[in-house]
Amino acid sequence: MDNDTREAFTRIEQRLDTLTVEVKQNSKDITKLEAQANMGKGAFKVILFFGSLVAIVVSVIKVGENIWWD
Repeated sequence: MDNDTREAFTRIEQRLDTLTVEVKQNSKDITKLEAQANMGKGAFKVILFFGSLVAIVVSVIKVGENIWWD
């Protein structure tokens, strides 16, 4: 193998090492993003649940007022 080929292989090896590190970091970032997305979905469900409860209570109060005052 001549010197140019060795240098080329050395550069390719360095780039592969760099890519490996970046792919591992991206995997960690993706895992964190998935966790945040799941928390967001959970928060949305909680907000929707409490909003529904408030709507039910307001509806019962409005219906109750109409029944008692008529």
